[in-house]
Amino acid sequence: MYNSLNKRLAYKSIRAINDVNVINFLKSILKKKSLTNILNDNNLEKNFLKEYRKWLTSSRLNKLQGLNNFKFSSFANGSSQIFDYFYDKNKKRRFRAFKGEYAYHYTSWRNHFPNWKYINKLDIKKNDAVVISLPFSDTGSKHSEMEKLIRLCDRLDVPVLVDCCYYSMCKGINFNFNHKSIKEVAFSLSKAFPVSRARIAMRLSKIDDDDPLFFLNKIGLVNRVSIFVGLKLIKKFKFDYIYRKYFKKQIYYCQKLSLKPSSVVCLATGGDNWKEYNRGNKTNRLCLSGLYEEK
Repeated sequence: MYNSLNKRLAYKSIRAINDVNVINFLKSILKKKSLTNILNDNNLEKNFLKEYRKWLTSSRLNKLQGLNNFKFSSFANGSSQIFDYFYDKNKKRRFRAFKGEYAYHYTSWRNHFPNWKYINKLDIKKNDAVVISLPFSDTGSKHSEMEKLIRLCDRLDVPVLVDCCYYSMCKGINFNFNHKSIKEVAFSLSKAFPVSRARIAMRLSKIDDDDPLFFLNKIGLVNRVSIFVGLKLIKKFKFDYIYRKYFKKQIYYCQKLSLKPSSVVCLATGGDNWKEYNRGNKTNRLCLSGLYEEK
């Protein structure tokens, strides 16, 4: 089962590092602001989306280009809401993803879009729709075929959604989004900070097609409590904070466990001695967040 969890495998599921400074900050922020004021702040989501864009491009360790082409920003209840609307817009197409991609896609497609297929040797067809994560979910680094895949989708007019939820605690991720095939980009705070239950995400789009997410944002039917938390976090902690604080621990534990560090500071890949963690490709991905936390 794609969505089954094996609790015996301690490094299986990706989660944020429970950083003590972030945890203490989260405990404090709602004490100074009334819930009523948060819910009635009509400028909150606008301010959040503006600051989130600035936060994403402030990294000294990574470089994303071409995001200015995505002129429209929308708050989303986690990246999964962004995926759902992408599926709906492209429901007449065949969905494609590499093996090892985020399991949410496969669980959605198997039930509702049964003709979906793994990408194999870049076998993209004109009626496909593609989802790819950056950094890639199965390695924590950019997929080795991502650039070729996007150029192929450009030529075939195949729509692409790029999932950047892991782009928040990484180094060396450089990519130019100036491609006609890339229609939407998803960002989330759930991997950088332990707020996955708050569902804080942003979608960047090239056009305003007035889909349900645009509609909800336009009339202000968004989770302003989550938005308030997200805004406070990105104003308090610099984009590179998590990576800079934990990269030495990543190196230490990778050496200790015979792993290869990835671009994402809490992820690593291993060889055959970690085959229980295999997700369909040659390497085996592990999440080391629990090892970094202060006991």
